[in-house]
Amino acid sequence: MVIEQKMINNLIKRDETAFEYVYHQTKRGVYAIMFAIVKSHQVTEDLMQDVYMKMMTSLDQYQKNTKFYQWLLQMARNVALDYYRKYRKQIHVDEKDFDQTYMSHEHLPDEETKFNQLTAMLSEEERTIVYLKVVDDMKHKDIAKLLDKPVGTIQYMYHEAIEKMKR
Repeated sequence: MVIEQKMINNLIKRDETAFEYVYHQTKRGVYAIMFAIVKSHQVTEDLMQDVYMKMMTSLDQYQKNTKFYQWLLQMARNVALDYYRKYRKQIHVDEKDFDQTYMSHEHLPDEETKFNQLTAMLSEEERTIVYLKVVDDMKHKDIAKLLDKPVGTIQYMYHEAIEKMKR
């Protein structure tokens, strides 16, 4: 995903239309990377607000002509990791997740529930890779840059995660 420099310049000028454009273009990826870490829909939604506020206050730190989307995803990842480190001893269960956990066996889970159940068995890093690849449709090379790992490692980890979920 490429956010044009013109749009970034408009963001720096606090243009509301530019913010809405950037938000709508990036929200799925930001959500995916954060949810993979905190595993709570409610917390992820709350933290997303923090990420976009931080984005606006940190625009002066963005290096022009670099990949803005990766810069934003790294920021989202860092916010989620900070939250996780601070609150990892507390258990967060969304009401929706609680209901799904205790639902009757007569009901079949929907696709989102199945996906969440499958990804729950993955490590944090595997889950992040799967979310970025499946939910945000990122390429392996972009995930590799974001996570600072070789492309081959990302491809291997993605393949292993898919195999783990198949089993």
